[in-house]
Amino acid sequence: MARLGYIEFYYSTKHAPVDKYKCDNTNVLNLLKSLESKGVETSAIDLADNPDPFKQYHKASSGPASEYRPIFGEVRGSDYKEYFGKTIPALCCYAKKGDRAPLEVFPRMDHKLGRVYLIEEFLENYIGELEGRIESPEAR
Repeated sequence: MARLGYIEFYYSTKHAPVDKYKCDNTNVLNLLKSLESKGVETSAIDLADNPDPFKQYHKASSGPASEYRPIFGEVRGSDYKEYFGKTIPALCCYAKKGDRAPLEVFPRMDHKLGRVYLIEEFLENYIGELEGRIESPEAR
């Protein structure tokens, strides 16, 4: 059984992701379909025309444990309305649909890796984990 039962992807069809947190939104949408075929419920939410995604931003930036905290609190000199789910897509991972706060959010700084753990990388690793591929890095 999947340890993450529900995954939300916040992105924009009108904004290109910044290079620092690169994300191919089309590929992520395909990876989410692959997760659905493995029993993980997913949702893709286009924030292109949402002028103030505070509710989504707040749960993504304050919900997870500190070791799984995303980069959103670290983005300086910019208002979250300009980047959350727009120039920086976000992936919120829950144990089950309806949970108040996500267990993990991507992209995030990963101290084991010593770098930012990106959305596509996590999804590919999680799919590998669900398929039981030994060569797949742990999706943490």
